[in-house]
Amino acid sequence: MRKIDKGMEPASLTSFKRSNRTLGYRDLPPQERQSIRSSCISEQYGLCAYCCQSITVDNAHNEHLEAQDSAPNRTLEFSNIVASCQHAQQCGHGRKTRQLPLTPLMAECETELKFYLSGLVEGKTERARISIETLNLGHTESSNRTLVSRRKAMVDALIYSQSVPPDDLQFEDEELLNLLLEDLKVPNAAQCLQPFSPVLVNVIHHFLTQA
Repeated sequence: MRKIDKGMEPASLTSFKRSNRTLGYRDLPPQERQSIRSSCISEQYGLCAYCCQSITVDNAHNEHLEAQDSAPNRTLEFSNIVASCQHAQQCGHGRKTRQLPLTPLMAECETELKFYLSGLVEGKTERARISIETLNLGHTESSNRTLVSRRKAMVDALIYSQSVPPDDLQFEDEELLNLLLEDLKVPNAAQCLQPFSPVLVNVIHHFLTQA
């Protein structure tokens, strides 16, 4: 996960709520749902709120951090909605309506999850472990082999993009790691981050803070 800073809700959503005070998310027309999703994707720099794969308006869905059935009074709160990928059995579709004790709106989501170059992830706290398993983010290879493999391949590609073969990445070279870290945090011209770049940021951050 990467910390998401929620911004202002779309003006069209504000207008809809003012004109339809007794309605909820399920009453939103498709264009309004798409407007919300587009705004979420922009503030998430083009990445799924949970797994950090690249997403677009057409291959993502609006995800309520507090499930609609659990918090019916929050279904139209933009601060309660993020954009999640459409992959089956993971992220929003894996979690469904189960509660998340650690969400991407919490700064701790970047430090309580620990990623590895192997593509695996583990929780450093109980709430992180619960959230990882609830979202099926690949705490073991057998739990989500596809995501773990895809994450490893993309992280390797990110390292290669810096002209450093993954097997030769020297974690003793703090200057190189800091340069790579800063580069990974910068969105491209389309204001998108590279897919899975927060994973490599997490790997490097954990190494530097423990060195």
